[in-house]
Amino acid sequence: MSDIPIERPYTPEYVQNRLREAGRWTALRRTWQVLRVLLVGWFYRTVDRWRWTYRHGGTKAEIEARQRRRAQWLRDRLVWLGPTFVKLGQSLATRPDLLPLPYLEVLSTLHDRIPSFPNEIAYAFIEEELHWKPETLFARFDPEPFAAASLGQVYHAVTHEGDEVAVKVQRPDLLRLISLDLALLRRLAAFLERHPRLGRGLPWVDLVDEFGTKIFEELDYVHEAHLTERFRANFAGLEGVYAPRVYWEFSSRRVLTTEFIRGIKVTDKERLKAEGIDILALLAHGTRANLIQLFEHGLFHADPHPGNLLVRPEDGSLAFLDFGMMSIVGEEDKRRMIEIFIDVINRRPENLRENLIALGFLQPDARWDEILPLAMELFASVFGSEDKRVRFQDVTAAFSPLLYEYEFRIPVDFAYIVRSIMILEGIALQLDPDFDIWAVSAPYAARMMLTFPDPGIRRRLMAELLTPAGGIDWQRLDDLTALAVRDNGFRLSTEGLLGPALDLLLSPEGAELRRALLAEVLRDPDTVGKRADELASLLASDPSLSGREILSRVVAFLLSPEGEETREQLIAGLRRHDGGPLGLDLARLLDLASQATKLHPEFRVGTAIRVVGDYLLSPQGKPIRKKLLAAGAQWALGNLAEALGRLGRSAQGDARPVPPTRQIVVAKSA
Repeated sequence: MSDIPIERPYTPEYVQNRLREAGRWTALRRTWQVLRVLLVGWFYRTVDRWRWTYRHGGTKAEIEARQRRRAQWLRDRLVWLGPTFVKLGQSLATRPDLLPLPYLEVLSTLHDRIPSFPNEIAYAFIEEELHWKPETLFARFDPEPFAAASLGQVYHAVTHEGDEVAVKVQRPDLLRLISLDLALLRRLAAFLERHPRLGRGLPWVDLVDEFGTKIFEELDYVHEAHLTERFRANFAGLEGVYAPRVYWEFSSRRVLTTEFIRGIKVTDKERLKAEGIDILALLAHGTRANLIQLFEHGLFHADPHPGNLLVRPEDGSLAFLDFGMMSIVGEEDKRRMIEIFIDVINRRPENLRENLIALGFLQPDARWDEILPLAMELFASVFGSEDKRVRFQDVTAAFSPLLYEYEFRIPVDFAYIVRSIMILEGIALQLDPDFDIWAVSAPYAARMMLTFPDPGIRRRLMAELLTPAGGIDWQRLDDLTALAVRDNGFRLSTEGLLGPALDLLLSPEGAELRRALLAEVLRDPDTVGKRADELASLLASDPSLSGREILSRVVAFLLSPEGEETREQLIAGLRRHDGGPLGLDLARLLDLASQATKLHPEFRVGTAIRVVGDYLLSPQGKPIRKKLLAAGAQWALGNLAEALGRLGRSAQGDARPVPPTRQIVVAKSA
C-alpha cells in the first residue's frame, strides 16, 4: 500500500516523542496497567508448563482446556487495556509462531466484544472533522451506532439525495493513546531481545514496528477509502462479489462514509435459504474472490470475519466491508506462494525450505534437518488417506507446534493471510459441511502454474511431470489432471485452463515434455490411451476450446518452423522401413487416430484432414503450402523422369531382333 500515502505514517521516533510528551506520571501509570496484565499472564504460562499442577499429570485435553481458560482471561484483559491491545490481540490471533492454537481461537473472537463510546463525543467529532453537525449533513442520522470496533463505531444515515450510507467515526484521541502504548511495547520488546531466554530469540522490536505500521494505516480513513475503491475496481467485472462505494464529500482522515449495504450475515444459513440464495454459488463466489485477491490483484482483505461479510438478497452477491486491514502481496512473493501451494498440494515438504527462507518464515540457519522429518510425518498424517477430506484449519493446527517450537517467524502480511483463509474456511464449513478448500483451490493452483508470468513456475511444472530419466511421470500427470478437474461442483477454474496448458505444451519450455510425450505415444499408443482418462475429463470439462480448435492449434504448430523437431520426430516414428505407400505406416497412423478419439469426440480423422486443409489455404499456411507445392512438383517431375526413362529403356528393347515366332505374330496382327 506504499503507493497510497497516509497522513501520519508510523515511525519509532514519532511514538517515542509522544511518550515523552505524555509526562512521567502518565507513562508510569500506563506502564503499571500493562505490566499487571503481562506479569499475571507470564505467571500463568510458567505454572502451566509444570506437569504436576494438572489433576491427571497434564494430558493433552487438560492442557488445552487450561490454555483456553487462560486465553479467555487474556482476551478480557486486552479489552480492558483499550484499543491498542485489542488490535494487538487480533494480531496475535494470526500468529501460530507466537501462541498455542487455543489462544489463537479465543483471541480471534475479539472483534465481537468491543464496547461503543458515547454518542455525543462521536457527534462532536463528526462536526470537528466535516465542519457541520450530523443532522445538517444528512437528511437522517440514527442516534445509536449499529456496530462498534476497536478503532471506531458506525452509524446509519441517509443523505439529502436519499442514499443510505454507513458513517464510521474514529474513537477520540486515538493517535496519541496508541502512540503511547506502542512506545511502551517497543521498550518492552527491546528488553525481551536483551534477554533471549525470556524472548525465545525472536525479533520483538521488528514485530512491534510491523504492528505499529499496520495500525497507523488503519487510523487513516482516507487511506482506507482508497483501498475500498481499489478493491471495488478490482472486482467490478466479477459476478457475485461486491464492495461499497465511497462518499468522499462526507469523508476525512477520521470519518469515513460509504454505501450502506442491506444484507444477510454470511453465517445465517437459515435466512439465506429462506431468501433463495444458492449456497454453492455463494461459496464459489467467495472462494474465487479470495484466490483472485491473493494471486492476481495482490490486495487481500485481511479481516473477513462474519461481521464484515454480507450477502445481498437481491442478487446473492457477497459484499465485503471494512477495508482498514488489508495486505499487499508483491509479484515475487506471489510466485513463491504459488510454489509453496504447489508443494503442499503435491505433498512435498522437502521442497519448501528455499521459499520459506525467501519469504522470511525461516532463518537460513534453522534446524531444517530436524524440521523436515517432522514435516514429512505431518504431511503423511494429514494427507495420508485419499478419501480423507483435509481442512486448511487441520493443516494449520498440525503445523502450529512446529511453528511454535522451531525457528519460524510469520511475516505480518502472511499471518493475516493465513488467518483470513482460516476464517473463510470456517464460514464455508458452516454453510456446507462438505466444503473442501483444497478441492476448490487446486484447479486454480493448476491454472496459476500454467499462466503465471514467470518461466520458473512453468519449469517447476515440467520438473514435476518428467522422471529423472526424461520420461513421462504418468502418476504425477494423473494427479495434476485429477486436481484440475475435481472441482466440478463449483466450476471455478477448469474453464479456461485448457488454453494455457496447450500453450505451455507447444512452447519452447514444453519441448522436453513434448518430446517425452510423443515418444511414449509412438512407442505404445494403447497403454497411453488407457492412461488418458483423467486428461479426457479435463478436455471435456473445459468448454473454452472445442476439439477442432485444439486440432487447429496443434496442426499450426506442427507445420510451423517452431514445430520442426516435433514434426520430424512424428514422421520418423511413423515411417515404414519396407518402402510402403508414402513411406508411412498407415496402420499405426490409424491406430493413433483411434486413440485420439478417446481424448475428445471431435478428434476424428475427417476433422483433422479439414483442419490441415484450412491451415494450408490460410495466410499462415503460405510458407508450408509453397514447400508442399514445390515438393509435389519435384515429386511429379521425378516420377515423370522415371517414367520417361522406363519408356526409353522399353523402346531400346523393341529395336532389338525379334524372334521368328514373335515376328509371325506381329505380322499376322498387322
